[in-house]
Amino acid sequence: MKTKQQLFLIAALTIVALLLAACGGGGSSESSAAPAGPQEFTLTVKDEFKFVPDALTVKAGEEVSITFENTGTIPHSFVVLNPGVTPEDAVGASEEEQHDMLVMEMHEVNAGESGTETFTAPSEPGEYTFICAVPGHALAGMTGTLTVTN
Repeated sequence: MKTKQQLFLIAALTIVALLLAACGGGGSSESSAAPAGPQEFTLTVKDEFKFVPDALTVKAGEEVSITFENTGTIPHSFVVLNPGVTPEDAVGASEEEQHDMLVMEMHEVNAGESGTETFTAPSEPGEYTFICAVPGHALAGMTGTLTVTN
């Protein structure tokens, strides 16, 4: 009789040990998920001279995709300025001079249309101004802030 009890106890312990081993987390802690695509934002012109939202936050060096929806009645653009460049500097510069002043540029989007541009966020953390580069628009307040974090 004792032999049957001992065999039963050994079998039960073996089953419990196997169940615990099967449920163990012996696998790798690294995720096998595919790398994420660019961080996506939609900017909308709801009033003639206002971006909605007027502030975006991204990580340094991250791929960023901006969809710009112009629901206004006149053309607008979207450009991100390098640090130290003011809207006045960018708007008053020639096209050649502007090239060195910009992180990225989305050319004019006509009223009722949209455009999408993908770019790499600056590698330097900080606050970058974005504007509508159509003459007079940035000076009328069509600006915002792109915050780049580590």
